[in-house]
Amino acid sequence: MKLFGYIPLLAQGVGITLAAWLCAAFVSLCIGTILGIASSRALTNATSYRLIKMYTFIAKGIPAYVQILIAYFLIPALTGINMPGFVAACSALAFCSSGYVTEIIRAGINAVPQGQWLACTALGYPLRAKLQRIIVPQAFKTIAPALFGEGEQLLKSTSLLATIGIAELTRTGMNIISRELNPVPVYLALAAVYLVFSALLNFLLIYAEKRILYGQR
Repeated sequence: MKLFGYIPLLAQGVGITLAAWLCAAFVSLCIGTILGIASSRALTNATSYRLIKMYTFIAKGIPAYVQILIAYFLIPALTGINMPGFVAACSALAFCSSGYVTEIIRAGINAVPQGQWLACTALGYPLRAKLQRIIVPQAFKTIAPALFGEGEQLLKSTSLLATIGIAELTRTGMNIISRELNPVPVYLALAAVYLVFSALLNFLLIYAEKRILYGQR
């Protein structure tokens, strides 16, 4: 089998995989950061805490695969609004991941000593300055590995887009196998690509720990 002849097709699949991952990760991080901060011990109230816990319970409790099917098939059937498969899948992945990101952010914020909040209040910092300058940088030291781990898991979850026919990396590999009837080199190539992605994310984590956490170059 001449796998090199399919490199342009595989590259296109890689591009769709990365686009789906970046879109879902961005939305997930935005939602998770807002909800995680809002549900932290220093800022939440009973009502908002219960609502956010219900959100995270649903987001984490339903498998990403089922959420993709709901977004692609059920929601259009109920609302009459048809979303492109890529948008539906990315929305589902972002929703699922945001539940985990919310818990990670909340844990990091809660890990910051209460004295830091009191000191910021005594110095007259507004809430935004408290979070941006003092609380979030300290929390990031605690949650960086977990956040990168969730990002890596989200990247792997993009393979679920293949279930609704989106030609991301995994689906592209399946299409090649159906043509060539020789799965071994294709699966090895897919595994190698995902391992490269994981290695790059681990490198970014190490870089972040050196530059941001420990102040090294």
